[in-house]
Amino acid sequence: MATHKYAFLKEGHYARGWHVVLFSQELKIGEVKKLHYFDHDFVAYRGESGRAAILDAHCPHLGASLASGEGRVLGDNIACPFHGWTFDPTGQCVDIPYAKSIPQKAAHALKGWPVLEQNGFIALWYDRQENKPELYLPDIPQWGPNGWGDWVFYRSRIRAQPCDIIENIVDIAHFPHVHGGFVTSWENRFDERSVTQLSTIKQDPDANMIIPEGVVLDVKAARSEAGDDADAWGDATYHGPSIMYYYTESKSADISFRSWWVNCHTPVNATEVDLCSAVMVSGLNDEPLPEEFAQLYPQMAHVAFGQDVEIWKDKVYREDPILCDGDGPINKLRSWYEQFYLPK
Repeated sequence: MATHKYAFLKEGHYARGWHVVLFSQELKIGEVKKLHYFDHDFVAYRGESGRAAILDAHCPHLGASLASGEGRVLGDNIACPFHGWTFDPTGQCVDIPYAKSIPQKAAHALKGWPVLEQNGFIALWYDRQENKPELYLPDIPQWGPNGWGDWVFYRSRIRAQPCDIIENIVDIAHFPHVHGGFVTSWENRFDERSVTQLSTIKQDPDANMIIPEGVVLDVKAARSEAGDDADAWGDATYHGPSIMYYYTESKSADISFRSWWVNCHTPVNATEVDLCSAVMVSGLNDEPLPEEFAQLYPQMAHVAFGQDVEIWKDKVYREDPILCDGDGPINKLRSWYEQFYLPK
């Protein structure tokens, strides 16, 4: 096995922290979902009370998947479709319908995973050492039926490493080559469990820009719809190793708006990640947006994320890159990121 200077490059090592696995709208009451992340099979379900739970997928009895046959939710518990063994959201076996008593070994034989449902997404706490979950994800108060509504999201699975993706938060130099814009202001801030990018980016119609594979949207026309002369700024923050919140405001003569994005990446196995970009948009100062623009904007956001994907899916990771004075604080970011892979 190759020797690496960074723990996050070791095969089979996954970051300790919260990882988005579903959006709330994807899991209805009584619904069961199969999940596969961290090279591990899970089952997610929502009980009758509305509580979301995530357990190891396979029954400790004879190994059936709890999600087979669309699963069987009983109240806030889930029953194995093979023999009816029933487990609560913590993974404790609470009933075997044909047994006089539950075997002692069966009581806690199924692992229940810590779950956080917040801001319209469902996150799983992953930690090989099983440390107590940390509550570092802030609320997004604009989300929800009394705010701007629900997320419009797009998900894709690509061959990439999580470390490739998170470095974008400090990579100032890629904007004119990938996104067709030039940076007018830039700052990175590092805190214990977060790293922030404060930036102002101007569109440049003459700059190079990557068009993601399979995109049918007229990107240049869409950018014009958002205002070529827009005065825009953004605040992007990774909270933990895999969930980024991005807030942006844009003002132009044509249209003014504000938006929240949640960009997240969750490891599937040693070579693949699930990427998701979720967006909600509102008029600035609560002015209603034209319906056409409101529908177009999430597609534009997805294309912007997809521009980076075109790079990530083909690149290799340089442990000792040759950097220049115009690069962002890449090595500082790597040192910060390493904390999520080292023992506590």
